[in-house]
Amino acid sequence: MRWPRFLHRALLHALPVVALAGALAPAAGAAEPVTYELHFERPNTHLLAITVRVSGLAGHAAEFAMPAWAPGAYTINEYAKMVQEFSASGTDGRPLAWRKTDEQTWRVELGGATAAIVRYKLYGNRLANAWVQYNDRHAHIPGPAAWMYLVGGKERPVQLNIQAPPGWRIATGLERASEGVFAAPDYDTFADAPIEISDFAEKTFTVDGTTYHIVVHDVMGRNDFAPFSADTKKIVQTIVPMYAATTGGRRPAPFAEYWFLFHLWPGAEGGLEHLNSTQINFTTEWSSTQPAKRWGNDYVTKLFVTAHEFYHAWNVKRLRPKPLGPFDYSRPVLTPSLWISEGLTSYYGELALVRAGLVRPEAYLDSVARLITGFEQEPGRRERSIEETSWDTWLRFSNSTTESNFSNVWYSYYDGGQIAGHLLDFAIRQATHNEKSLDDWMRLLYERHAPPRPGFEPDDAVRAASEVAGRDMSDFFRRYIRGKEPLPYETYFGYAGTRIEKFVHPEAAWLGATLRRNDDGHARISNILPGSPAERGGLDRGDVIVAVENKAVNEEEFARAVGARRPGDTLKLTLIRAGELKQLLVTLGADPYVTYVLRPVENPTDLQKKIYRSWLGLR
Repeated sequence: MRWPRFLHRALLHALPVVALAGALAPAAGAAEPVTYELHFERPNTHLLAITVRVSGLAGHAAEFAMPAWAPGAYTINEYAKMVQEFSASGTDGRPLAWRKTDEQTWRVELGGATAAIVRYKLYGNRLANAWVQYNDRHAHIPGPAAWMYLVGGKERPVQLNIQAPPGWRIATGLERASEGVFAAPDYDTFADAPIEISDFAEKTFTVDGTTYHIVVHDVMGRNDFAPFSADTKKIVQTIVPMYAATTGGRRPAPFAEYWFLFHLWPGAEGGLEHLNSTQINFTTEWSSTQPAKRWGNDYVTKLFVTAHEFYHAWNVKRLRPKPLGPFDYSRPVLTPSLWISEGLTSYYGELALVRAGLVRPEAYLDSVARLITGFEQEPGRRERSIEETSWDTWLRFSNSTTESNFSNVWYSYYDGGQIAGHLLDFAIRQATHNEKSLDDWMRLLYERHAPPRPGFEPDDAVRAASEVAGRDMSDFFRRYIRGKEPLPYETYFGYAGTRIEKFVHPEAAWLGATLRRNDDGHARISNILPGSPAERGGLDRGDVIVAVENKAVNEEEFARAVGARRPGDTLKLTLIRAGELKQLLVTLGADPYVTYVLRPVENPTDLQKKIYRSWLGLR
């Protein structure tokens, strides 16, 4: 039987524990450091030259591996494909024989040597959350995408030496030992610190004894980011106190320094959390206030992403599901709890903007209403529970060149978890007469399961919720988190003095197909919703609509033609499928979806007023 590639890799990585125990056990006991050196080739080659020096080895061989994924980015990236010109030698310069044992692991034959020097070049020309980019403007280095690790020796301390190109500086959350020299207690910590090397701009501020660095590499407008830095400080001042009592140190935050590494770069979007830093990419200038789908405008979106990634410093980077640490970089690591790790981070990230006074309560309620509206339109709600979307997240991009129906049977645990966070928060507040909240639940989980403890299991979350609420919460989790029952928005939002209004659109025509603009300007169908008029009428993914009622149309004209009809109308469509011209008659249906609106109730009870105001941080 041929095993899946990731399982094959995982087994091979387990073997050195036995086969190479003689090689690694003495080294682990001595805890001799692994030293990395970073050198820069010509920028137009996009190649970084990396040297890894390891001593204290014994036995016949040592293995070095590239991670297959980066923590926080739950997809197999196969970073080994960026490696070239691998070589190995002893400290005397004598070449050491080596061979690959799988896609991402290099076995170096020691031949009696007790130390090895590994050299390789790494290609990087993509600015994204977990990818390396090096060009004539900067070098951005996320750890797992760049650094090989000694198999069986990830617990060793690490030293990194960087000689930055002239005019460039280095920004990273790694401990600075001296100029261009950085240290970490182990590989996981080392890999969890992205590095920006460029002529970046920087602002700093201090909150409760911790220094925060706002590092900006801007290739777009180079606008003043002082207002954004000031608003980020408000976010920090709002989030840090939530966990202050759990830190147990002389400062409320669990770090002395924190680094926000921002890139303003066309086409690069997203963020990724790290232990005492975050890397965030924006595609628009600081001054942009153009409308955004969820959060009103670009500027508010930037604030939300920043708050989300900063909150991760507690939720995920410290409080995390047990399978997520220590990290196994060789294979997918499955957990049903990403709705907590990501969804509740979104809940607190957006809520922090209201509590910090950066977003009006009315705008926040509008954003949550849009969230619920979109969530309830997901066809995958019939297929998977919120917990199941967490478990299956790795399937999103596996064999991504192969078409699947995943878009109709899966949805985002970010959205599901954020909505569940509201309901769980209101349930706890109602049960305790607003004496406790989801904040207390998160703190309790943090106290019990953050390092040095190994993390939490799903049942730990249920027990903590029941303890905080003072009542058994297992039914809530059974029905709405592990189950697929409809979410009772009216009841739970009602606890917080918020009413749910639903609007239907029976006069609006509905096709039930997702459209994309084709290269020639026509509408291309990228998805067909189950049970939709498009499905019943015979439309298929990949169809290119070229005419309606024998009149040529582009994408915009086709969308307008559908919008101008009424439910029950029939359209004659001319389309191209696999190079062949076809005509179909499609009868449009009525829009089946509900639009949700959230409004404060007009005559709230005293308890509703208390919950509403404390939930939103209103004074």
